[in-house]
Amino acid sequence: MTEVDLKPAVLMKIKDFTNLIRLVSFWTMRERTATLFHFQKGKRNIIGTYTILPGYYKLEGLPLFIYIEQEEAPKGPFVKYRADPAEEWGYTDGTFDRQFPIYIPLITLDEVPIFLSNV
Repeated sequence: MTEVDLKPAVLMKIKDFTNLIRLVSFWTMRERTATLFHFQKGKRNIIGTYTILPGYYKLEGLPLFIYIEQEEAPKGPFVKYRADPAEEWGYTDGTFDRQFPIYIPLITLDEVPIFLSNV
């Protein structure tokens, strides 16, 4: 198998975890799968998701990694989210609390993928 020359994804750093969860949760409500990825780079914990902006100018698509940086690691393998009666999210170990209609899997990577080497 030959190695493919992959260019890094375009990075978009989000202000905080609430904004990232809001974005990803609305993707799930529009019948789009969404997963959050976590990895460590030095002392930073990176949590983010990726997408493709199709038809970006003359390109077939623009790979985009949307992320946040934080000091501590995530506290669970899922993120639960609701926007009603008030916006609220939290880490959780399961998808059992029916007060939260959206659960997003959070996958911890063992190593940083080559297309995210620029994070």
